[in-house]
Amino acid sequence: MKFRILGSGGAIPTPRPLCQCEICTLARKNDKYKRNSSSAYIEEINTLIDCPEDIADSLNRQGIQKIDHLFITHWHPDHTFGLRVLLEANYDFIENKAKNQIKIYIARKVYTTLKEKYPALIYLTDVLKLAKIQFIEHKKEIVLGDIKITPIGYQGKESEVYSFLFKKDNKKLVYAPCDTLHWKTYDIFCNLDILVHECGIFSYDKLKSELSFPELLKRIKIINPQKTILTHIEEIELNRWGLKKLDELKQKNLEFAYDGLVIDL
Repeated sequence: MKFRILGSGGAIPTPRPLCQCEICTLARKNDKYKRNSSSAYIEEINTLIDCPEDIADSLNRQGIQKIDHLFITHWHPDHTFGLRVLLEANYDFIENKAKNQIKIYIARKVYTTLKEKYPALIYLTDVLKLAKIQFIEHKKEIVLGDIKITPIGYQGKESEVYSFLFKKDNKKLVYAPCDTLHWKTYDIFCNLDILVHECGIFSYDKLKSELSFPELLKRIKIINPQKTILTHIEEIELNRWGLKKLDELKQKNLEFAYDGLVIDL
């Protein structure tokens, strides 16, 4: 399984619009330092996880040519508001019809909220027929090709935020990119090969509403994966702490994601 990080940034991508800090200036000059908002892609099954506002740029940068399946972790704009651009990429405006219909895998509770926050979704799915909604449930496995996908709600069946466990043969990867502060249950994650997890906040002295980096390290110790890759790296944190902070925090089995990183599993 080839699991590709399309976007490793946070709610605000790097470079941040209008910002002239050292980090953003560098990212405009060198694409290596650019971080789009969080999303990922599995090549074998043409599957995208999350769809932020800058998804078109992420797909174009990585040369992705087809999406058949889209998994949604939660409704937030930096994970869903690229839906129009993604879905309309499959629309033939001359023939006035859809060329491909993407299956959107989403929890019912998340879908209800997303419809309220992003009502254009109804037009895209019900009128243009560009997508079909497939409801997912906590711990109910989905099989695509030879890859098994298990949604994991952070608060069980009534969750508003989900992670996904991907299994192929005897290998296991969990993708948990955002809003993991109140996630307490890790019982399904025994013998995990790769944990792709949101980067805890370095500025936990200022911000209490997000998972702190020390708490993240405690969580990793409990789950005990063979390797952890941190994503959802916020521009404001890079701005405050600098790129050297990531090098300082890197450990033997812990590293930071970057746009285009391919995880072979």
